[in-house]
Amino acid sequence: MTTRPSRITQFHALSAMQQRTLLMAWMGLPLFWLGLRVLGLLRFQDRLLKTPAKSARALALADIRALGEAVNIAARHTPFPAACLTRSLLLGWLLQRQGVKSELRIGVRLTQGSLDAHAWVECEGIPVNDRHDVSAQFASFGDLIPLKAFQTP
Repeated sequence: MTTRPSRITQFHALSAMQQRTLLMAWMGLPLFWLGLRVLGLLRFQDRLLKTPAKSARALALADIRALGEAVNIAARHTPFPAACLTRSLLLGWLLQRQGVKSELRIGVRLTQGSLDAHAWVECEGIPVNDRHDVSAQFASFGDLIPLKAFQTP
């Protein structure tokens, strides 16, 4: 019978950057969940975009995907709800702080008469915190349209 490695062993197997990201995500997920509930998506996203980015660093796609996986790992071990939108907003913010350009994608699909929605982050058109074919599974809205675009003058 094989034994699973302990969580501490799994944590130490991560790179230093992944360890930092996992800890930041574990602490940040409850704050992002609360921010979404209190401010709503557009207002919260607007505030996040005002956060100054650090100087741009060249991160390889594999490193960016590793950061996405670290956020997903943290989400599995937080006592707070960590839905795809919360995880994706947090990852986008963390990438922005590293100087990495990313896009939040929100998509929908119809499955057996039920409308499903999902959020993920893309860098240069490649999903970095989800399956590589997620954009084929969901019809993406593209960039979000501000609510004021629908208001009459």
